[in-house]
Amino acid sequence: MPTLEDIRLGQLSVARGLCQPLEVEECLALQHKQEQSGGSEPLGELLISRGYLTRTQLSRLLTIQREAEQKVTRIGHYELLRKLGEGGMGAVYQAKDTRNDTIVALKVLPRSRARDKTFLQRFEQEVRAAFELDHPNIVHGLDQNFADGYHFLVMEYVQGNDVYSLLEKKGRLGETETLSILEQIASALDHIHGERLVHRDIKPENILIADNGVAKLADMGLAVDNETQGRRRITQAGIAMGTPYYLSPEQIEGKADIDIRSDIYALGATIYEMVTGRPPFEGETPAVVMMKHLNEQVPSPHDIDRSISNEFCHLLEKMMAKDPKLRYQAPAELLTDIQRVKAGQAPLGTRPPIGKSSISRPEMHQVKAEPAQKGKTPPVQKAVPNPEREPVTATNLDDLINAVPTGSAADSREGSRIGGVRGRRSAKDVPAIAGRANRNATFLPETDPSMRYAFFIGVAVVVAVIAFFLISALGPK
Repeated sequence: MPTLEDIRLGQLSVARGLCQPLEVEECLALQHKQEQSGGSEPLGELLISRGYLTRTQLSRLLTIQREAEQKVTRIGHYELLRKLGEGGMGAVYQAKDTRNDTIVALKVLPRSRARDKTFLQRFEQEVRAAFELDHPNIVHGLDQNFADGYHFLVMEYVQGNDVYSLLEKKGRLGETETLSILEQIASALDHIHGERLVHRDIKPENILIADNGVAKLADMGLAVDNETQGRRRITQAGIAMGTPYYLSPEQIEGKADIDIRSDIYALGATIYEMVTGRPPFEGETPAVVMMKHLNEQVPSPHDIDRSISNEFCHLLEKMMAKDPKLRYQAPAELLTDIQRVKAGQAPLGTRPPIGKSSISRPEMHQVKAEPAQKGKTPPVQKAVPNPEREPVTATNLDDLINAVPTGSAADSREGSRIGGVRGRRSAKDVPAIAGRANRNATFLPETDPSMRYAFFIGVAVVVAVIAFFLISALGPK
């Protein structure tokens, strides 16, 4: 996981126009790969080795970074207690209001950014949105001010953890706990949708879970959309670390008409990570991850953990349909189906056609023989895999074979638990698809007896015809 200093350096290098966001992401991915091997280089050294920065440029960036990190312990009447995090729009601190000793979260725009009219305008828009969005599952804005040379936003302080931290501790979450969080954040999106806003940066780090179990969506910056439509987009300014793991296909394609359905996809990707312990798609570079969002599928959560219900998977498949038209069209529709799944009922939303979602159907990884009724011919089932769904390669054929359940329920879950160490894993770290491999298994059911009789009769006729011609040819002339 990159250090806060590395993230700041990456953001600064992009803000100064010295590096492209994808170049920084590439080096962060390389750094993570090195960490998995037992050691890693600082981000600055990786940027130099890849030719993205010179030694002189890095030295200047580090000087700027040190100057920006000079200790500030008080802004106005707020005493800064500790830094909680940092994004493209500034740092967030736990602070105490010295007037009444209330603990709050203070988002501070750096002085260097305040001199940029674009960043200042975005910060002011975020301030306005923080007061407009009044919902129990959205972090509330309390005040905004300018003091000691800093623009800052005062927000409620949420005592708890973000979802990313929870996954670092637990590995993954169960279906019941995940559904509770999903319902609350979907309710927040419903409120955002009613205000004609689009978040565009839904991810585990932006979902806070209070100690009392209340989930809250955190805002990480604003970018203006089409003012004539009266709609704005909430997104992190600058470089959004980790975002490619949750981007919707239409965001990746750079389409201008991004709407709330993109947030629903990103929430689906976040929920997938919550129940499986890993993002839907991973890769060595952000570009690889984004191409997978466009073209590939991942195993159903049910194929990773048999305790995850088919109804839950149905919900998730629809949230992560690659075509926005096949997703839930509004958070209110999603909320209705969440409540049905919690009650053990099937969702009302139509399941996307096979191969049209980023998540595979669990049925496609299993062969279920229907019981034959007396006097009726057993139905002939299609072999697995289905060529209409995706091209068959050695890799996904192995996945499909491994997915056929042959052991006990305990065996089928073996290997699916992810340990305490969580991160962007390589393929070898991904939990095995539930079930034991049976590479000698026959996927087609037995043929109808009447068809076997017809086959033997046909063979007999062919033999008789051949014998007739042989006798005619070899007999007396």
